[in-house]
Amino acid sequence: MVSVDLNGRPRALGTMMAALSTLATTPALAQSLSASEAGDASRTGVSEVIVTGRADRQLLLSAPTRVGSRLNLSIRETPAAVELITEARMLELGARSTTEALNRSTALTASLTPNNPGRLTSRGFALEAVSVLYDGVRPVASASVNRAQDSWLFDRIEVMNGPSSVLYGEGALAGAVNYVTKKPALGLRSVAALASVGSFDTYRLAGDVNLPLSDKAAIRAIGSYGQTGGYIDDTDQKFYAASLGLRLRPSDRLTIDLAADYAADDADAVYYGTPLVTAAVAREPSSIVTTSNGLILDKSLRRLNFAVENPVFASNNYWLRSRVTYQFSDAFTFSNEAAYFDSNQRFENSAAQLTFNRATGLVTRARSYIINDFEFWNERPVLSVDTPIFGNRNRFSIGAEFSRLEARSLRRLGGNHTAVNPYALVRGFAPPDQTLAALPNQTDESSKVGIAAVFLEDAYNITSRWLVVGGLRYESTKIERSTLDVRTSARTSYSTDYDPISWRLGTVYDVAPKTQLFAQYSSAIVPVGAFNLLSLAASKFELSTGSSVEAGLKSTLFDDSLDLTLSAYQIEQDNILTLDPNNLNLTVQGGRRSSRGIEAAASSAITSNLRVDASYTVLDARFDELIEAGGADRKGKTPLSIPETLGNISAVYRFDNVPITVTSAVRYEGRVFLDNANTVRLKSHKTLDASIGYRFAFGDLTLRGRNLTDALYADPVGATANQVTVAPPRSVDLTLTARF
Repeated sequence: MVSVDLNGRPRALGTMMAALSTLATTPALAQSLSASEAGDASRTGVSEVIVTGRADRQLLLSAPTRVGSRLNLSIRETPAAVELITEARMLELGARSTTEALNRSTALTASLTPNNPGRLTSRGFALEAVSVLYDGVRPVASASVNRAQDSWLFDRIEVMNGPSSVLYGEGALAGAVNYVTKKPALGLRSVAALASVGSFDTYRLAGDVNLPLSDKAAIRAIGSYGQTGGYIDDTDQKFYAASLGLRLRPSDRLTIDLAADYAADDADAVYYGTPLVTAAVAREPSSIVTTSNGLILDKSLRRLNFAVENPVFASNNYWLRSRVTYQFSDAFTFSNEAAYFDSNQRFENSAAQLTFNRATGLVTRARSYIINDFEFWNERPVLSVDTPIFGNRNRFSIGAEFSRLEARSLRRLGGNHTAVNPYALVRGFAPPDQTLAALPNQTDESSKVGIAAVFLEDAYNITSRWLVVGGLRYESTKIERSTLDVRTSARTSYSTDYDPISWRLGTVYDVAPKTQLFAQYSSAIVPVGAFNLLSLAASKFELSTGSSVEAGLKSTLFDDSLDLTLSAYQIEQDNILTLDPNNLNLTVQGGRRSSRGIEAAASSAITSNLRVDASYTVLDARFDELIEAGGADRKGKTPLSIPETLGNISAVYRFDNVPITVTSAVRYEGRVFLDNANTVRLKSHKTLDASIGYRFAFGDLTLRGRNLTDALYADPVGATANQVTVAPPRSVDLTLTARF
């Protein structure tokens, strides 16, 4: 076993250069950790990796995670499907952002539009049903504040598929994503840098410095800058990110971590999508979108930007975090985490909704002006115990969580920009007029959401091979919300309370030392709308409830050359909003939706030079009961923006005699519907990426091609029945990574 530092480099000087030459594919987490080693790793930032004589596998089944449990369980011990996307894996696949990284996971899709939060889908659900965590902390209504970030800041991304409300509260019916930042490492002096240039005037610069201040203190500074001209006309964007962390260890028992992070994005103009037009006017008809009303995508419009020329799109996000861990003994550990998050978002003169007018041949553009401010704090003390009961190991944690979100939103909606001719496009400028005549729906909104929760979790070994895991969480939520109608000066205010309970019970059985069967039943809760935007009418409804049954297999086979996971599940969500069949003017709770599916993932070290990773997901997502406007019955229909088939396969080959590494990756995404009636469908698509890299003693130079077949396809995010978001065409980039 070789001890390595935070970046995957051996401490032994004799192996330092060898590790540097293979850094691009060395896992940042442990391949195999005992419980005590895992605890040390979580406290020190030091991991251990087993060297097997083969290419490194990527499923990392013995690595501990925080997304699936607070008991420091490994992936093998967790009765759920958990996946790690390490820093090394992100570099290997060329994932520049968290969005690109998540799209390489087994069962999750990620998308982003300029004035919307990142949209995640998992197991047939989206938005409020998938929670987003930052170092284990979940902001209230996390779906509303999720933005894509530079992957350089993160040590790994942890993905848990399936319900996790027992850990993180409301809004985690279909899964949770935990962004784990890089932490300072004691006793290590290191410098890393990245520089990249690519198609569409895309540039990226990043740096990472870890410095020991003494044998008991270390500091780490990370920064990145990116810009792109965009693959759509006039869509220049800039991205900034920075992180400063301090680790203190006054004694062997006490560890203190402090961190401050910043992320921002700024755009001169943005792309909201391409309007669908009639086949009669299309110059280059495309079949990637099929509709029941005769509208299609015209390829001749794919590079055009229909936004006005003077919008403002900017987002600024700040995190302050602390974690104090004190180990009373080998059995008892206390930790306290505190976090503060502040986000400001400005989306002025948006033209998000585009509609082709058949009568005039023009495209109408809805106008909006939105400013959001979010302020969130969180406090979470936890006591963990690892001590035998009746001679068998028992791990137990109990804790409390207190959080408060204050959200303010200035919303000016209901106006229109000047209609434009798509074949003689003059985008024009938005006037400074923000009067009621220009934007008739004007509201100033404020929300306060306070949550107090208690939770407990236990993992008991009935035998050395049979583990039972259970958890329980009780929350008390209070929402206070106020809306000022600027037109009438009327103010509407309300307050409401929720007291949900979530729980899970699961088991893991070792049929062999490296083969585990698992099963679990989980309950979860999902609000009928984001807490910070919950309307007065919606506040009268109860939380919708969900449940999940899951079973699967995790195994390492063929002399440690293959990691394999397999999971089958069924999720049901009750009490979604629907119309009363006896009174179509009345919205009631009583609808139901469900999904069932199978997920498989494998990572095979075929030789010491070649590794192949693959995953495949197939699911059936449907409305079991839903009535929409006009009495339309959606029973049996697929919810919008949910792909029912996903597949990834990638290969990495390192040559022996020359310092060259080649990679290839194919991603497949099945059809997607853009409406609940399933009348607008996006065609399935495949993309191919490939790279060739040269290894220097200090790092790697990599030439990468993305979407090499130049596949034309659309991303479902932000799309409507009248427009689609065309995905990026073929591109190339050259990246230098260096570590010293």
